[in-house]
Amino acid sequence: MSAAYSLADLSAVLGDSILAVLGNPDAEFRAPAAIGEAGPGAITFLRSAGHQAEERLRGTRASVVLCRSEGIPPGYSGPAALVGVADPRKAFIRVLARFFAPARPSGIDPRAVISPDARVHESAYIGPNAVIGRCEVGAGSVVHANVVLYDGVRIGQRVTIHGGTVIGADGFGYERTEDGTMEKFVHLGGVVIEDEVEIGSNTSIDRGSLGNTIIRHGAKIDNQVHIAHNADIGRDAVVIAMSMVGGSVRIGDRAWIAPSVAIMNGITIGSDSVCGLGAVVVKSVDDGATVLGNPAREIGEARALLAAQKRLLRD
Repeated sequence: MSAAYSLADLSAVLGDSILAVLGNPDAEFRAPAAIGEAGPGAITFLRSAGHQAEERLRGTRASVVLCRSEGIPPGYSGPAALVGVADPRKAFIRVLARFFAPARPSGIDPRAVISPDARVHESAYIGPNAVIGRCEVGAGSVVHANVVLYDGVRIGQRVTIHGGTVIGADGFGYERTEDGTMEKFVHLGGVVIEDEVEIGSNTSIDRGSLGNTIIRHGAKIDNQVHIAHNADIGRDAVVIAMSMVGGSVRIGDRAWIAPSVAIMNGITIGSDSVCGLGAVVVKSVDDGATVLGNPAREIGEARALLAAQKRLLRD
């Protein structure tokens, strides 16, 4: 049977972020669950407030609910403990990490293929059928099954790379000759993945042509993303599924690249900026800006254009 955790255990994790507690002071939890599926012994969360949220809180079977402090029903006396916080989802994430996250694996699966010139830290994990060239893999990093790391890839500490991803293949660099054939630009650079990066499954990150492609500290790359040669992805930036980052693109720190965004070669995406769903970015984006559409425009301009198009359709 899994361990039981008390509200005191929860308080040790969430600390001063707990703003209120109402209901059963002796409640314990053993497992996480979605609020609609939670039963006795579960901890769950609810982000919404208002009348519907009150109904869900009064009707839940969970033992502990993380919820907005202003959303706790007045006079609640049900069987659950309602723990009021400013951001229930963020609090729940911390609970998952502290009490329920599986231990990071370590060791090398015997089915992995590793170059004798590779340097793999003893605390790293290399999964089945992974292929590791002349690379460095840092402490605590996890390389899951069927990942391919070409020669010249450097993986930092506590990096996670999910199955099927390929890092360090040649970029798409060609020039058309006088007779119309394509002549390849030989790629001699590498890929540097800094600490605390997570890369999803079936993603491709190309090696640099002369310098390196760089994924900086804490960046998160989703599944099925393509990052071209010499791109530089900033600290804690996010690139979400099906996005294409062109060659020599610079993405600033904490930028948010939404699903299915395409970024033209050589573009700079500013720090703390947002490229909205499906945007086609053909010119650089300022720090803190939000752009939408095809071609991508600053959000105010994009909305004005959409409103004008709607008026034309009505006329």
